[in-house]
Amino acid sequence: MYRKLGRTVAAGFTAAIACAAFASPASAGILTASAQSCDNSPLSQPFARFGDSANYKLMPGGSFESGATGWTLAGGAKVVSGNESYNVGGSGQKYSLTLPSGSSATTPLTCVGLGEPTLRLFAKRNSALLGLVSTLTVQIQVQTSLGLSAWLPVLPGDLGGSSWHPTAPMPLLANLLTLSATDRTPVRFRFAPLLGAWQIDDVYVDPMMRR
Repeated sequence: MYRKLGRTVAAGFTAAIACAAFASPASAGILTASAQSCDNSPLSQPFARFGDSANYKLMPGGSFESGATGWTLAGGAKVVSGNESYNVGGSGQKYSLTLPSGSSATTPLTCVGLGEPTLRLFAKRNSALLGLVSTLTVQIQVQTSLGLSAWLPVLPGDLGGSSWHPTAPMPLLANLLTLSATDRTPVRFRFAPLLGAWQIDDVYVDPMMRR
């Protein structure tokens, strides 16, 4: 259900982007740049206990067990003690990433294509400002075939709760703009809390390999 809804949202949003992009010849460069090399992380099923049997690959540095290796942290974001409570990466894991109000965390480059439709992770809300609803927002950075860089939203963000939980699968938009079924493009993800403070751990991309 999550996956079907996510793909519908992604397809509709991307279609809108594509229509705007191709409205004039000057915008034809919206198609994403091709990756020169890609990571080939091992696949696992970290969300199987939650009814999601898809295979996922761990984002580079996405377990935070070796610090935020390759990540760009700003505004007080930092690795702290305390793993997500489900220990999907193993009972020996001990760390996660805290995101105070006004902070952000940007991943290293990874590759997505038509076969990498969703992002999923574990998160919890640590506080909300002035009793308002706090959201964990996610964006994806892509490079067009003209060399221009753009940030696009990853939908939906996470409203979540104050205890560790798996986010809903977040459909990517950039993967639908690749040049062909076999093409892949380099992307980064940026996580930022809105109106509060959050904590994240075990960040995965679903490559939707045949199972």
